[in-house]
Amino acid sequence: MYVYQLTHVRGVEIKVIGYFGSWKKAQQVMKKYRSQVQGFKDYPRCFKIKKLRVNQDDFYYG
Repeated sequence: MYVYQLTHVRGVEIKVIGYFGSWKKAQQVMKKYRSQVQGFKDYPRCFKIKKLRVNQDDFYYG
């Protein structure tokens, strides 16, 4: 099972907007933020959607 993490990354500032059950839902929310939400619509190219597997250890041991 997967979830989709929507973030807004501008420089070193990372804002996690939410986690969604489908890619389509994450895209819908991203489009809303790009067009309507102050502070986000000024930087529409800073959004990222990342597919994450649920219940998986994702820590990198360097």
